[in-house]
Amino acid sequence: MDRKLLENRRHGSPDFPVGFYRIAKEAGEPILDSHWHAETELLTVESGKGAFQIGLAVYEVHAGETLYIPGEELHGGYSLDGSPCAFSAVVFDMDWLAGSQDAIASRYLKPLQRGERTLPVHWKRGEPQLEAARKRLSEITAIGLHEHSPVKELRVKGSLYLLFAELFASGLAARREPWETPESATPERLKQVLSYIERHFSRKLSVKELAGIAGMSEGHFSRMFKTYLRRTPIEYLNRYRLRHAAEKLRQPGVTVAEAALESGFENFSYFSKSFASEYGCTPSEYKKKG
Repeated sequence: MDRKLLENRRHGSPDFPVGFYRIAKEAGEPILDSHWHAETELLTVESGKGAFQIGLAVYEVHAGETLYIPGEELHGGYSLDGSPCAFSAVVFDMDWLAGSQDAIASRYLKPLQRGERTLPVHWKRGEPQLEAARKRLSEITAIGLHEHSPVKELRVKGSLYLLFAELFASGLAARREPWETPESATPERLKQVLSYIERHFSRKLSVKELAGIAGMSEGHFSRMFKTYLRRTPIEYLNRYRLRHAAEKLRQPGVTVAEAALESGFENFSYFSKSFASEYGCTPSEYKKKG
């Protein structure tokens, strides 16, 4: 799942804003780069296991377990003990479900959107209250990935309403008291930094400059960045540049030198060494693979 931190992909279409994904990662591969998007996500590990970070919380998720990830939350995943991990994800625009002005949407779904109500984040196996919702999600995933009928979109939307009905009927939508609202200043500041990196990665960037964007001291910024992103700012910046270079190398007519320079690498030897470490081959070999 090749994503920037602020996802610019469209999940589904304007009329049907739901995306369905199935991803398999081999042993030792990174599972899911840290990112965020406005849409709500239901991520289910289908085989293997992985550690998934949502905000500052880390969840060890095994096959058959699901994560409920509200919109705007920074999240990512990494391998546990080098284990492989395959997962599916349903990503949808909550406003598509809650956007109507009727009393039902106002009573149930809009409070979820506003963060006034919360749902369990980690749906573990063997929890009877979650069993009905888990089965409903499995049906939604199967419809989204495999069904091609004319009423597929209607079935998905109806099933999503039923999924939330199961969760509310089980008493799992808890009211969040005002003092329980999580502190959002740090992740919001980090999002500003990540967006800044996306716009300016091709030129020289320093930790001091990035810390200034976040309004933090260099030391505090570096600690917070690694806590949320699991990488130092420079490690993240270099990896972002490498991924951009890999995208350029897949384009016909782009030379290795052009890909390196357009991605912010001035030292060609360092670029080649870093690229080989990340992708297991030289930039030239990667380009030949297509």
